Amino acid sequence: MVDRTSLQAMVKTGCVASTVGEFDLRMGADYLKARVAETGLPLVSANVYDEATGELLGKPYVIVERGGVKFGITGVMSPALTVRVNKDVTSAGATVGDPLEALNRLVPEIRKQADFVILLSHMGLDRSKELVQSVKGIDFLVVGNHSTYSARSFEEGTTAFLQPGYKGQYMSVYRLKFDQNGVYQGYTGETLALDDKAPADASVALLIKEHKLAVEQLNKERAAQQAQSRATQSAAPAAYSEACIGVNGSCRRCHKTEHDQWLVTAHAKAFETLDNAHQSTNPACVRCHTTCQLDLKQDGSEQVVAELRGVQCEACHGIGTDHARDGSYGRVSVGTCLSCHDKENSPDFNYAQYLPKVTH
Repeated sequence: MVDRTSLQAMVKTGCVASTVGEFDLRMGADYLKARVAETGLPLVSANVYDEATGELLGKPYVIVERGGVKFGITGVMSPALTVRVNKDVTSAGATVGDPLEALNRLVPEIRKQADFVILLSHMGLDRSKELVQSVKGIDFLVVGNHSTYSARSFEEGTTAFLQPGYKGQYMSVYRLKFDQNGVYQGYTGETLALDDKAPADASVALLIKEHKLAVEQLNKERAAQQAQSRATQSAAPAAYSEACIGVNGSCRRCHKTEHDQWLVTAHAKAFETLDNAHQSTNPACVRCHTTCQLDLKQDGSEQVVAELRGVQCEACHGIGTDHARDGSYGRVSVGTCLSCHDKENSPDFNYAQYLPKVTH
């Protein structure tokens, strides 16, 4: 979902154009327009309209010049996508028109002003391929609304494609080549991982840290208010299953050696890493950095109780009340680890390499 921090970060890193997706409309068209106006992000869309005015939500396209070469950039969103607004928003306030009709009208106009046409296609890979079969004149296309990324560019007809994946984990890069006379010689395209090897921008890092601190503080305040409300109503919170007892509740009484070894592993300090990153109230992170985190509200308004913080015994071996002494309890397989060490959160996970770091 679009927010002020995300848009500010895009502007700080030199973004010259972005287009509209279904998550950008969850707070409604007016909210999106307000955030765009205050941050100055150039928003382009050829087929997403303000329901109230009938006008496009953004500019139909922008012309950007780099090194004497002009690029025309536009964007489209698939009409097939469903916009699910937040519970306190009555309507998305936007309509999505036919992308084919919009591009067939706009691309010839853009080509008169630009040397190359770039399309930001929030339509997924298959629909983007179908689109360029009917719309001529698109030189470069970046695929949005598609979960996987392409390591290298590929072509559909005369259009070059790149897929950056989603959640900002990768960045697709086109590099154009010109000879000494400025004559176009071709291009290369690749997708780069935005991991620890990618250099950080100090101003953006500070912006994100301030955002995390603000969200964490807000969630803690909400949690405290809800706790006080429950106490007033004499209603006990139902945040955890009673079947989960925690490592200090029972496990270490019989498994002291294993417990002492666990204390020096990264699993024992898993919740501390969230604290240090100001993500201790982020439901998406809490699930894998705690034990038996079952029915906490997913809005960050409840905090994890201290006795179940960190990846404890029950996270890998099963809940304590199911403890069996016939050897069936507690067996760990690769599937156990993959519940958290999946491709999205732990892309470099290797069972054989990781297991010795936590095994007893």
